[in-house]
Amino acid sequence: MIDSDVTDQLAQYVLAAKPDDLPANVRHEAKRSFLNILGCAIGGARHETVDMTDAALSDMTGPGQATLVGRGRKSDVLHATLLNCLASSVYSYDDTHAEAIVHPSGPVFSTVLALAERMPVHGRDLLNAFTLGVEITCRLSKAISVAPARGPVAWSQTGITCGIGAALAAGKLLGLDAQRMRYAIGIAASQASGIRSLHGTMCTALMPAHAGQTGLRAALLAARGFTGGVASLEKHNGYFDVFCAQANLPALLGGLGKEFEILRNTYKPYPCGIVIHPILDACLQLRRDHALDAAQVERIDIKASPGAMALCNRRNPKDEFEAHVSLHHWTAAALIRGTTGIEVLSEAFVHDPALIAFQDRVTAVEDSTRGGDCTEMTVRLRDGRTLVSRIDHGIGSASNPMNDAQLDAKFAAQSDATIGAERSRKLIAACRNLENLADAGAIGRDAM
Repeated sequence: MIDSDVTDQLAQYVLAAKPDDLPANVRHEAKRSFLNILGCAIGGARHETVDMTDAALSDMTGPGQATLVGRGRKSDVLHATLLNCLASSVYSYDDTHAEAIVHPSGPVFSTVLALAERMPVHGRDLLNAFTLGVEITCRLSKAISVAPARGPVAWSQTGITCGIGAALAAGKLLGLDAQRMRYAIGIAASQASGIRSLHGTMCTALMPAHAGQTGLRAALLAARGFTGGVASLEKHNGYFDVFCAQANLPALLGGLGKEFEILRNTYKPYPCGIVIHPILDACLQLRRDHALDAAQVERIDIKASPGAMALCNRRNPKDEFEAHVSLHHWTAAALIRGTTGIEVLSEAFVHDPALIAFQDRVTAVEDSTRGGDCTEMTVRLRDGRTLVSRIDHGIGSASNPMNDAQLDAKFAAQSDATIGAERSRKLIAACRNLENLADAGAIGRDAM
């Protein structure tokens, strides 16, 4: 039996939470998350998917209220939220909660940044709202998908949870009361969506973007008194009944305000499905240690995590979007070309005959004892030698996190080409000092 006041407990917690309630390490991690996702949004701002979406919808948008980062203009807050989150997700370079396998920051970031340009928002309040939205998103994803919870893998966790996190963050900044915050949760829950079979298409990035826009719209509607029920999560035939066979409420409510899931957020060193990352670490290690040449390789055997096999066992992807989730494509690119950046997603790489042919030498099998951050790779060479690489914790995982300097470098690598090195450095400094900014909206304007 589900508690009868889950929705209210979340609303009350978010409304009561003050910036000073967040421990220093939580504030630091939240700033890392915000910095990382802003860099991803700038880096993806001029992707053809973002261009296409903007062209399709811009004629129907309102006056310029919020920046379209990296695109040199403004739009209304709903369109800005959609486009900025789309850009942050389009290269699969966004953050991932290590256990819930949800990408929480993009929808919440795009929501609070848009509001910060529409109304006065101090940096400490933006950081507080962002942290709360990400925290609840991660907890909600765990509550419906991580054992002992039971939920079908068919749902995209990012699509079905992030709208609620974004609604809570927006409601916090808008100063909603408890009743209207409960409405906002219900309005966002009513629009939760995301189908995992569409991973490998442009919808991979659209699902979080829709969630962000849904969350902001939910809070704006609730602020006007639009009703959305007061028990939308726990009610019979409500959110939990729809999205899981068994919810784990302690994951959502246990230690709320004392223990923080955002501390388990992780950042990607490679722009692809996170479960591929340890495989790439193994490729780069073998190439570095043995000066491997593709002509030497007869066969590659990979012991992969269940997540890698379920999500990324995709040989010979047809386009960039399938390549995001193809462990075979990334293995070939890393071993043959020695590169693991955004260029691997280009048409030139995806349709490279040498990479396509090499993928036939790559075989992956599921090893149920392995977590998502580890792998074992065996390379059999034509001269009879066998080389083995074991990765226990891939770079960027919770046990082997990217440090601040690495995140700054990742930001600059994505941002410099779009807005210039000087503005990139200014934005990095602003994100690191976020809680002290009198006008948080300046970050959006500086990212134009």
